[in-house]
Amino acid sequence: MNYRLLFPFLALACRPAAAPPAVPNDPAEIAAVEAVLTRWYAAMSTHDSAGTAAPLLPSFFIFEDTTRIGRDDLVREIVGGFGAGTQTAVLSKLDTQVRGNLAWTSFHNDEVWTPKTGKPDSLHFLETVVFEKQNGQWMMERYHATKINR
Repeated sequence: MNYRLLFPFLALACRPAAAPPAVPNDPAEIAAVEAVLTRWYAAMSTHDSAGTAAPLLPSFFIFEDTTRIGRDDLVREIVGGFGAGTQTAVLSKLDTQVRGNLAWTSFHNDEVWTPKTGKPDSLHFLETVVFEKQNGQWMMERYHATKINR
């Protein structure tokens, strides 16, 4: 028997099986990703500092137009503003994609900042968030917000 001809077939038969492909855009995963975003905005609206920080990975940063703000600075800025007023957000036109342990969503965000004194201010953004699933939880990794109707 010519073992040189048999070896390639044995090598293929003995290799580890490939992991099953992730199901892209599983509706349950899309809902889980979008729920993280909804809870994050709810935490800011209710002045929940722990809920504001919880979904942000240590490597998280946001591009707010042309400014890059790291995780700790963003949390400090948001929590520091709790005493000045409240912020609400209405997210719409969410377009969420899931690929394995990564996901991203793009959407419109219509915010209203209501200061303790003074008139409310409406802000409108186009935003994209990148998520990474770690230990079974979707976490925010990157964020980009561009103000519209300047």
